[in-house]
Amino acid sequence: MSHTSVRASVFSVACLTALAAPVANAAYVDARADPALIDPALTQALSRDLDVSPDQLPQLLRVQRHASAEAALIRRESGKDFAGSWIERAPDGAFRLIVATSGRQRASDLCSNLCGSVEVRQVRHSWSRLEASKQRLDEMLRSLRIGIHKPLRGIRTWHVDPISNRVVVRVARNAGPDVADFIAASGADTDAIRFEYMDGAPQPTNWIFGGISYITASGGGCTSGFAAYKGAAPGVVTAGHCGTAPDRIDVDWSGIGRTYFGVFENSRFPGADRGWIRSSASYAVSAQIYDWSGGYITVKGSAEAPIGATVCRSGPKTAYRCGQITAKQVTVNYQVGALYNMSEGNNCSGLGDSGGPWIDLLGQAQGIQSGNSGVSSAGHNCDMPASQRRSWFDPINPILSEFGLVLAVG
Repeated sequence: MSHTSVRASVFSVACLTALAAPVANAAYVDARADPALIDPALTQALSRDLDVSPDQLPQLLRVQRHASAEAALIRRESGKDFAGSWIERAPDGAFRLIVATSGRQRASDLCSNLCGSVEVRQVRHSWSRLEASKQRLDEMLRSLRIGIHKPLRGIRTWHVDPISNRVVVRVARNAGPDVADFIAASGADTDAIRFEYMDGAPQPTNWIFGGISYITASGGGCTSGFAAYKGAAPGVVTAGHCGTAPDRIDVDWSGIGRTYFGVFENSRFPGADRGWIRSSASYAVSAQIYDWSGGYITVKGSAEAPIGATVCRSGPKTAYRCGQITAKQVTVNYQVGALYNMSEGNNCSGLGDSGGPWIDLLGQAQGIQSGNSGVSSAGHNCDMPASQRRSWFDPINPILSEFGLVLAVG
């Protein structure tokens, strides 16, 4: 969308007084620096991503080096009329700092103490007015107590945009009347709001979901079960025999490598086989489990299925495998100690699937993979007839109750 409406009264200012601004980063070299001293990787990346040639790079760095100090000075000069600043690239490829003001001060007055080329543009709304509207949206969201457990649908993001001189609210293309109702109820200045469509919901780089493999403190491998919260803290339910507090847990993402995932905060084994890993702050919860074929199954609740119900489980060793619940309240006598009140299914499973999720056809979480019988040299029991196959899971609802967890549902 064109921004010509906010570019009225453009002033070009050339100032004479030098501005001594400290270099904030070693990469911000002076324009007089030898281009050969600029990091070749930076030069290559800018050429590839932004079509900035090596000849244009010194000028860009100079503008960026002084932009913050210049904008701060103009903000002090313009006071309540300040309306934001940004670096802009002209059609000829040159970069310059743009400062917006909602007042009628002359550009030369605002820039009397600056050096370099600065454009001052007169716009309608001051920065403080736009910020006030943005703050009302934030406060409205907080007042609704909508957060990680129940996201606000339809609205993707909002922010103060100095270029359009509006609070830009990005919405889904299928957003309903709830969006307009939310904006109106917030008390934000509707004249200062601009809507944009945004395809694709925001999501963090790293998700917590069920069925993914993780690396235990001993160097072995287990599987995440279901995403669940303890208070506001996200994490995953898994098997207790995979770790004890405060064991560190890592994940090994393809293309990224081994990274920190979180720590065991709760664990019980034997007796039961249940644990909860508190995730690091860089992860966000997804109410899904991975099926190891590129798809995801949404977790909708934790209603207990009866004996004979069809259930499926997921894990890295044997992928997504289905069967039926064959028994409940099973006492399983492992050599390391007995487990009580376990559920049993004829789904196949393998080494490394421990901790993974069991879910029924209605999306209801059933439990956490514990162990199996009849493991072959291949590390699983999938070659056995279903009538002879046994895999056990710890039911999910007692786990949630014991550890004070809330299951993530979609």
